[in-house]
Amino acid sequence: MKTIPQQFVETASRYPKRPALKFKYHGAYIGLSFSELARRVSVLAHGMRSLGIGAGERVAILSENRTEWVRADLASMTLGAIVIPVHTTLSPQIIKHILLDSGTTRVFVSDQIQYNKLLRIVDELPELKTVIYFSLDHPEHLGGSKELISLAEVMAVGERLPDQIELPVDPDAVASIVYTSGTTALPKGVMLTHRNFLFDGEAAVTAVPVSHHDTLLSFLPLSHVLERTAGYYAPLLLRGSCIAYAESIKTLAQNLREVKPTILVSVPRVFEKTHTAIWDKVKSGPGWKQTFFLWALKQEKGTIGHRIGDLLVFKKIRRSLGGRLRLSISGGASLNHKLARFFDRIGLLIVEGYGLTETAPVATVNRPDNFKFGTVGQQLPGVEVILAPDKEILVRGPNIMKGYYHNDALTKEVIDSEGWFHTGDLGFLTQDGFLVVIGRKKEMISLSNGKIVWPEQVELLLTNDRFITSAMVVGHNRAYLSALLIPDWQEVNRSLTELGITSSEPDMLVKNPKLRELFVTRLEKINAQMADWEKIQRFVLLPQEFAQTRDELTPTLKLRRATIEEHYKKQIESMY
Repeated sequence: MKTIPQQFVETASRYPKRPALKFKYHGAYIGLSFSELARRVSVLAHGMRSLGIGAGERVAILSENRTEWVRADLASMTLGAIVIPVHTTLSPQIIKHILLDSGTTRVFVSDQIQYNKLLRIVDELPELKTVIYFSLDHPEHLGGSKELISLAEVMAVGERLPDQIELPVDPDAVASIVYTSGTTALPKGVMLTHRNFLFDGEAAVTAVPVSHHDTLLSFLPLSHVLERTAGYYAPLLLRGSCIAYAESIKTLAQNLREVKPTILVSVPRVFEKTHTAIWDKVKSGPGWKQTFFLWALKQEKGTIGHRIGDLLVFKKIRRSLGGRLRLSISGGASLNHKLARFFDRIGLLIVEGYGLTETAPVATVNRPDNFKFGTVGQQLPGVEVILAPDKEILVRGPNIMKGYYHNDALTKEVIDSEGWFHTGDLGFLTQDGFLVVIGRKKEMISLSNGKIVWPEQVELLLTNDRFITSAMVVGHNRAYLSALLIPDWQEVNRSLTELGITSSEPDMLVKNPKLRELFVTRLEKINAQMADWEKIQRFVLLPQEFAQTRDELTPTLKLRRATIEEHYKKQIESMY
């Protein structure tokens, strides 16, 4: 087993002229070849070494996805340093926790927005020595003995140091400490080795074949292990694929058309929004087009009817997404099986997988030639998955983390003496070995009558309704379930005339009795699909979506339930 820098050098020498990375520059995508990327990584590593950065040192990257992220990551590992990825959406206080807990001494920072966060906490980071910035509008001095230097300056120094750097050779050395999303408490540092990453990446691209002919469009944060392994290390280092970076989540649709990727790694929320956008376009057209679209969706795949629908409708949808997508990979949260079936019907296969930061992250995945909707697939080759007596999912294999940084007690709590990692998720296996995840052990709701509810399953049903964009179910130790609902305001606005409502401001609409009556009717239909104790008895409409900037969502858009409950304490109490 190689280390990550060794694997990169080998792949770069195999495909020197092929594009490794693509990025938007002055309105057009341009490519960076493997040989040029390797040269820049080497130069940066030399420059970093001149700053005194060496093996075992903690180097953080606080940046959105861009080529500099990859260069900083690979150059740090070339020196044997340990990379600490930091989500750009985190608040300064959580960033401070990560940098302090990890003992970070150097930070790469992308822009003024992220640098300003550092400035707010810099006096509370005694171990921080150097900040290397990609581009700043106002490079204000950090104060004290802390050094501020541009990436360009580090590269200039590196250009003058041509001697070779000996690559790290221990695959079991820690490559990165990745801080978990922290849906409950403060994020924990997960120590992942070179072996963890490369084993998991190889197993993943064996199960879901990827080649050097593939192009991926990257938009999920590289600071999250799903994108790091499945959208970066596995395709780029192990298969020589090309990765293009989206400008932002807001420009994803445009970037899809420009890059024309063959693979997209995503989270369910993006598929939900794409599904909504497709239906919005269909509904805005004449009645006969809507009728034809519905007819085409009902045709069995392979039939003449489906081929006609594909030729006249579905191909156009795929073209709007670049036209070359052969598959999408979904992770990070549960994907609604109805959504997966819809995309499959229009010719876009979504293979859903499962894992955690602690499993580097992929543990199971559906294969393109062997998948089952509503499941997260079968275990990866070389990975074992079993269920404990209480249905907790246990995972064992070379992808399991080395442990939690500075927390041996918690490590021993989750990894037993036989090497099984206790995920904290509950699920069941189908007869043919496909895993179905029910929900988090800690997030299950125990009603006062003793009944147990898995909120994620109920929330999936709620958000499947066209009028509901987000939902959070509450009711632990209460007599019944209630929900915080965020309407799909586009869908609501289309129905205002029909409802006899004049205002279109969300803050006013959530108080409107006519809109509330609409949601009562919608909930009656949803409740009809559930057991009595799972039914939503009361609800509150919220004017704005849950947001990462308020620490209400993790970087992969999972709900931080404790934070949301704290923020909406008054509204929740009003339902009981």
